[in-house]
Amino acid sequence: MKSTVYIDFACNDPDNGMFSGKAMMATYGDIELEAPGWQEYAFTAGAGFIRIHRRNFKIVGSKDWFGNWCWNRYALRRSEAKRLLATLRKNGWRCTCGPCRWYDWFNGKSAARLEAA
Repeated sequence: MKSTVYIDFACNDPDNGMFSGKAMMATYGDIELEAPGWQEYAFTAGAGFIRIHRRNFKIVGSKDWFGNWCWNRYALRRSEAKRLLATLRKNGWRCTCGPCRWYDWFNGKSAARLEAA
């Protein structure tokens, strides 16, 4: 089992690629997440941690400009990544793309609600 996972945040200014201190999009593999209403949230990256929604998350590594200059990649232990994803979910972030079961779980759709639709 893989113990380190990667979560990418769009946290850099799209005009110059410099860290902006805000984030409104994230990816976890092929899963895409967006903040509610495309609102930007304060985002901090420090030595060994990232911070969003007033919570710190330990990281084991990072890479600036991953994919393009708007995105940074953060490596987290699996348990810390689960805590981060749960925090995003609790704060209204939405999955806009991903496997159906993951999409339904993250967006709060239960089996009963799906059958009623």
